[in-house]
Amino acid sequence: MLIRPHAFLFGLLTCGLASTSTGADDKQVVAPDFKRDVLPILDAKCLHCHGAKRRDGKLDMRSLESMLVGGVSGPAIKPGNAQKSLLIELIHYKEMPPKKEPAPVTNEELALLRKWITAMPAPTTLAPIR
Repeated sequence: MLIRPHAFLFGLLTCGLASTSTGADDKQVVAPDFKRDVLPILDAKCLHCHGAKRRDGKLDMRSLESMLVGGVSGPAIKPGNAQKSLLIELIHYKEMPPKKEPAPVTNEELALLRKWITAMPAPTTLAPIR
């Protein structure tokens, strides 16, 4: 069986195998915004115990800065590394919010929090000048 080169190329193009665009370049991925996307989740699920009136574990989750400072257990988030962020770990293992709270964090909300933390630039450490 002999396949004509132009027929083969046409087949590749129509199947998308020879496409020059991967699709990722066509859409610009926008990182979640703290005030627009993240704060509403925290407000609904976390700020009752980690907000203005209460700061269980000495953790204030009302701002990015306060989550970077953290509480008794250390920083709540590790910029650029969602998997090593305490916030993600506690939510993933269903340790937070506590079971007594009416609504747990949904899988979609957890995915958004992971995306937000991963999109943060990792802090850089500068060596001291000698």
